[in-house]
Amino acid sequence: MNVIQHVAANQRGRDFVVGDIHGWYGPLMAELEAVCFDPARDRLFSVGDLINRGPDSERCLLLTQEPWFYAVRGNHEQILFNWLKQPEAVDVETWLRYGGRAWLGTGPEHYFARHAKLRQHAEMLAEQMPWVIELEVGDGRRIGISHSTFPLDEWEDLALRLPFEPALQEALLWERPIKQPEFVHHVEGIDLTVHGHVVVPRVERRGNGIYIDTGAALFEQPLKPESRTHTPRITAIELSELFVISAH
Repeated sequence: MNVIQHVAANQRGRDFVVGDIHGWYGPLMAELEAVCFDPARDRLFSVGDLINRGPDSERCLLLTQEPWFYAVRGNHEQILFNWLKQPEAVDVETWLRYGGRAWLGTGPEHYFARHAKLRQHAEMLAEQMPWVIELEVGDGRRIGISHSTFPLDEWEDLALRLPFEPALQEALLWERPIKQPEFVHHVEGIDLTVHGHVVVPRVERRGNGIYIDTGAALFEQPLKPESRTHTPRITAIELSELFVISAH
């Protein structure tokens, strides 16, 4: 299991972190153009959920082949990985209803029968895609990236516990503590953590955690009256900007 991917500071250009992409390749490229992203020098770090809901999940998943792109696994990737390993254990109809149909059509079995190379790449990702990225900033500070939250109080505990605790693996992918207005969490041993998974109307800081999923999952969806997000978008933020976001 590839628990933590350690990435050294970028000595050539800038680093950005991006929220959930959910198959929306075009809006992602538009966001990168808006921040003048240079793939020859800059790097992009994803909080996961590259796939499902949008029309270009295959293209988004293949971003993991690019030398400038890094990603942790999200719950939507993990559903795919679970199906690849044990198809009968996955509720495919629910998977399709919650975004998979946009690229899988009638189902993953038919889709991957026609896309053998993509299946091979996804099987590789199932083994190698990290659960967490630890990224160095040029000034010596460190940022931890995981999909939904960081459910421990000490950063250093993760590498020791994650391979042996399925409940902790599930928490990294599925927990939604930010939905509680009073939620504040400070993780010791890391300067900032960055997450997606829960749609927020704007980038939010809770303790030393930054939440940046601003709603790609809602593109072309009717917004509920109680929704706090009125203008869904994909957000990419340069690392230096993360440190000046005000706490909730």
